[in-house]
Amino acid sequence: MIAAMRFKTVFVLSLIWNLTMGLALANECPQSVDLLIIGDSQFGATWSRGYAGNFLQQCLKSNFVLYARGGTIAGNWIGTGGMDQIETIQRDPLNEHLNIGAKEKVPLCKKRLESMLETHAPQRVLLEFGGNYNAQTDEFIAQDILKLIKVLQTKNISKENCFFLHQTYEMEVASKRNVPLKNLENMKRVGFVIQKTIGEACQFIDGFELMKNSPYFDGKELLKRIPIEGRPGCMGAAANDNAHLCGEAAKDFANRVCSFLN
Repeated sequence: MIAAMRFKTVFVLSLIWNLTMGLALANECPQSVDLLIIGDSQFGATWSRGYAGNFLQQCLKSNFVLYARGGTIAGNWIGTGGMDQIETIQRDPLNEHLNIGAKEKVPLCKKRLESMLETHAPQRVLLEFGGNYNAQTDEFIAQDILKLIKVLQTKNISKENCFFLHQTYEMEVASKRNVPLKNLENMKRVGFVIQKTIGEACQFIDGFELMKNSPYFDGKELLKRIPIEGRPGCMGAAANDNAHLCGEAAKDFANRVCSFLN
């Protein structure tokens, strides 16, 4: 009886310790980094380990930190924010896929650009947005992007150190496209508005240009769906997901982004 009680006590204490350390890790705000990255589900989604963000973590050579939330647009990362109910994924040289929670569990230094710039003091900034603007008007997109650019300019982030990555071709599907609005014409419309809006504030990285010579591009408007073993999020229920890069195409996209940044 006594031995059993002691074992239970040790187990509970161990559990509390692990939970405490996990919470501390999630709330810890890393110090200065060379490269700060923020983006949407392409760079961090709770449901997949085979999107571009997973592979980006592996090929980046600089000291970096990446924060991503699914469904977000640029404006969700500044001021009063938005989409905070979505769990944030953190990536850095030591963590490929760290879920740090949602809402108040995530400190400002991991969900608001203003605080991130103060805490991390990055030399360079990479922004990855575009996929969640497909249903928005040109005017809305321009106004939303401009808010983010103004924050960067306030913190004296120059064009040489600012990069805006736009989406690329959609993925081929098994039977039907889950996101009809993500089509070549609409995505290029969004990209044109973003590029025009950022002007000389940031360097625009065109995802279409990056992947036009990819071995996974069909030469028209689709990327081939080739899963990678041990990397879920490309087949099964995701087989009709035309919006998210996955598998070999996602890895190739990430490597091309890394070649641009490294």
